[in-house]
Amino acid sequence: MRLKNWKNLFFCLLLASSGGSWCCIRVDAAESANTDIWRPKNLARTQVSYQQLCQKLEQEAINSLCKQPSESHPLDSQMPLNLAQQTPPITQAPANQGSEGTQNQNEPPQLESQPSNLPTSPSDSKEQLLNPPETNQSQRLERLIQLLRSPKLPPESDSDRELGLRVRLRPLEQQLPPPTQQPVVKFKPIGYLQAHIAYFQTNNIFSSNHSPIEDGLVISGLTLASAYFPLGSKTYLNGSIDGNLIRYINQSEYHYNQVRLNLSIYQQLSQRMYGEISWSNQQLFYANNSNRLDSFKAGDRFLNESSLLLSLGRRDPLTPRLTLDSFYELSVNFADPLSRDRINNFFWVSLGYYLQKPLQVGIDYQANFSDFTQRDREDQFHRLFGHLNYRISDTSNMNVQAGVSLGSSTAENIDFDGWFFSINYGLQLGQF
Repeated sequence: MRLKNWKNLFFCLLLASSGGSWCCIRVDAAESANTDIWRPKNLARTQVSYQQLCQKLEQEAINSLCKQPSESHPLDSQMPLNLAQQTPPITQAPANQGSEGTQNQNEPPQLESQPSNLPTSPSDSKEQLLNPPETNQSQRLERLIQLLRSPKLPPESDSDRELGLRVRLRPLEQQLPPPTQQPVVKFKPIGYLQAHIAYFQTNNIFSSNHSPIEDGLVISGLTLASAYFPLGSKTYLNGSIDGNLIRYINQSEYHYNQVRLNLSIYQQLSQRMYGEISWSNQQLFYANNSNRLDSFKAGDRFLNESSLLLSLGRRDPLTPRLTLDSFYELSVNFADPLSRDRINNFFWVSLGYYLQKPLQVGIDYQANFSDFTQRDREDQFHRLFGHLNYRISDTSNMNVQAGVSLGSSTAENIDFDGWFFSINYGLQLGQF
């Protein structure tokens, strides 16, 4: 009888070793000697139980790999680009020009077609809000894959006790998972500082209908901006302050400086569309004294303008490389002097194509309609141009534009027809 028990024990060990390549089995011989009878059906039930348990654990890990996050929070790892980053709206600046094409010494220069908002860099855009990165999801997927590959330790079952065997599963030494590391807390900036410099050239620098002047502008400045702070699941608050030095190449008498404040509330309407309500204030100051003693002096402010703006933007990927951006903005402007009060309607559409990941080319169309509320004047002008955007690095980018402007005004001395060229370079100096 004892010999028969030892044969059954030997047969059990053979079966266990053939099906247990992932674990080591230790048998307590003292307890096995006290076993009255060997029951093969219990062994079969034990093997089936282990197989079902392993299959269940593997299925749970695979199901967890396939789960998608219920809701993305795009602001956790990014700081949002104005959708209209290639060509943001042209904020018009002050006044009139003499009927003979010469600038009246007591009037500020006519700046209607000059850019007061430069193309923004990727660091302060809404592009990442509309296209959140998948970094967190990929990291989560990698952790789940490691979990799937790691061995699992099922609890001891009742069938083990019925067999009279003490079965202990332990992972092989060479398959021990690496020690658990504490997750690294990623720095989330609340703002950034950016420097930019641009050159703008046109054959009608003062938008004159008489004797247009060809000249260029050099625009350099700094932008201090906040991140997009969440107010709700899809609502964000953003603010910025800009300071720019604007210098003519030839018309040095009219050099001026700009200070601009902006506060906006961003609302993501859908995965591809957003709305924004903004308040902004810009102030322009002469940088040099006038050639005439009785005219303006350096430091004199010639424009103080506050604006309320409502905008809608949308991005539609047509193919993996081709993107259609559209933007509309309604602004109400209150200015000092009152002659600058007006209502603007601005529309912009851009078709961009990524030649490769950091390089995009495209064609753009802009239309602007202005109705001056304190005098009898209406302006309308259109721009058709091509653009090239190149992201040099994570902190710098370059933008080039070239095209034509067409338009007119009910003021007889204003004409927007001409060509223009601009190049802009932006560099993020730091985050905080």
